[in-house]
Amino acid sequence: MKRLAVFCFSVVAMFSAVSAPADILSTYGDVTVVPGPNTDPAWLITSSPASSPGYGGLQLQITDTLTPDGLTNLLADYLMTAGTFNNGAPRFTLFDDGGNSAFIYWGDPQSGGSFTDPNTGATDFNSTGNLADASSSDLRVESNGFGGLQTGPLPYITYQTFLNDVGTTDLSYITLDLDGGYSLPGQQMEVQNFTVNDTVYNPSPIPEPRYQAALGLLILGCVFISRWVWPPAKLHK
Repeated sequence: MKRLAVFCFSVVAMFSAVSAPADILSTYGDVTVVPGPNTDPAWLITSSPASSPGYGGLQLQITDTLTPDGLTNLLADYLMTAGTFNNGAPRFTLFDDGGNSAFIYWGDPQSGGSFTDPNTGATDFNSTGNLADASSSDLRVESNGFGGLQTGPLPYITYQTFLNDVGTTDLSYITLDLDGGYSLPGQQMEVQNFTVNDTVYNPSPIPEPRYQAALGLLILGCVFISRWVWPPAKLHK
């Protein structure tokens, strides 16, 4: 019976096991999972006055120690399916332990502090590029009290300047945000490969019905066998 229990547990674990990094990724707002143009699952994030709550994104809770100095890789693959870059979105946001934030805006910097999508009209995913690149001269970081640094709203600063001032501040969250779709058609984008240093995050595929049925039958079978076999019959004297 012990061997049966171990077998059932092992097979169920094989069906349901999902590797999980130490940091905790979750979604907020208007986010669903859809097949991307490459058929792999993608997060569909919507910011629009036509749908509640009007914003959405991904949030990564940092459970170990990480500072901006240690954040050397920050990027994602995206496809805008409605609207374009506008009103400070999309962006990455860094939060310190006090809830203070720093924005890292996506796209090509323009005069006046706006950013444009370099991949307008694309039909497949494109990368944001690494926006935690200390060698970049792009002015795309705005600090709103992160680590005590207030920069704004203009001019924005480079990532290296940001590091010089608050590079040793502990991070509590890193978010990917879409919240600039104040007017129709709003903003909508698909996202894959949200990357923080060496960890790449993607939505888990929804199990196919036949997968779910097989897992259900396996669990039911184990329960059925255990009810008939356990407890063991008493030995005749």
